[in-house]
Amino acid sequence: MKSILVTGVGGSAGHNVCWSLRVSKDGRSLVLTGGDVDRTSLELNMWLDYSFHLPGAHDRGYVGALNKIIENEKVELVMPQPDPEVERVSVERSRIRARTFLPDGETVSTCLDKFAALSRWYESDLRKKPVPISHDDSSNMQKLRQLDYPCWIRAREGAGGLMSCKATSQSIAEHWVKFHWDQGIKANFVAEEYLPGRDYCFMSLWNNGGLVTSMIRERLSWVGHRVVGAGGTSKLNRVVHSDIVNKKAVEAIRAVSKKPHGIFCVDLKEDAKEVPCPTEINCRFTTNVHYLSLASIKLGHPEWNFPWLAARLALEEEIPDCAKTNALPDDLWFTKNTDMGFTMVRGNHWKAAEIF
Repeated sequence: MKSILVTGVGGSAGHNVCWSLRVSKDGRSLVLTGGDVDRTSLELNMWLDYSFHLPGAHDRGYVGALNKIIENEKVELVMPQPDPEVERVSVERSRIRARTFLPDGETVSTCLDKFAALSRWYESDLRKKPVPISHDDSSNMQKLRQLDYPCWIRAREGAGGLMSCKATSQSIAEHWVKFHWDQGIKANFVAEEYLPGRDYCFMSLWNNGGLVTSMIRERLSWVGHRVVGAGGTSKLNRVVHSDIVNKKAVEAIRAVSKKPHGIFCVDLKEDAKEVPCPTEINCRFTTNVHYLSLASIKLGHPEWNFPWLAARLALEEEIPDCAKTNALPDDLWFTKNTDMGFTMVRGNHWKAAEIF
């Protein structure tokens, strides 16, 4: 592993991928280059050897800019992070002069479209049938009348639960979508079954159809006391081992890809019967991937650093032995907060003393 380009490195997920690569076993010798559409955010990433201001993913010059960086820095691997760049890199992969670690184009498109993924899961008996709510569809009000309430409404594309809302009635659902459209936000929405139970993230790496390694964390609280309609990132997490979550997550991945390859992160929530159901899937790393890398450093397990593993797999380099499921021990807790960093606690041994 010699030279890697990560895009979106001014954002938290891209930043955390860079940190993970830098603290890995190859970190000292790695030439790490980062790009972002926001020049000012690049100043916050301290792990890069070189940084570049990129045009937007939908700009005509985007691929040309990537290739110029690839040529100048002798980049071997491009790891796109934000969804628009994942989409563009996937579509244009034949023109990009470096390797990627993405699934096939159809799978990438399905992962980026919440309705498409939910529809695949409906066909596989993993979810109830989703309903698309489009800003240019004259039958929207009829669709909203026919929904079972409560339901969950969210933007069809985007990360962090973008424009999401628990709608307990038709009037709330109608007001929610119309509010955004009236603001000039012509987003398309999807309505789906509301899931009230525990909240999980299954993070996994696949190579040519085979599962390499995976782990589950449970989200227990949210940064900023998450409110209706706000996207967000989780605050307190813990590692869990669960055969049923592993099973449902793998089924969700295989429902969208016949031959999974690359990174797959599946979010799941339990329904009223405590059955975990997939809610979305990403073929890139999610923000909290740095938790795994922190555990790998503190506990001496390089194979827990998933960005490092992904890079070595993409470059067809040797990797250490990995557990296919439940890769991390189930006594690990992780927490973070805005402008305060992040940390790991083992065995529920918190440093704060109880006085009540």
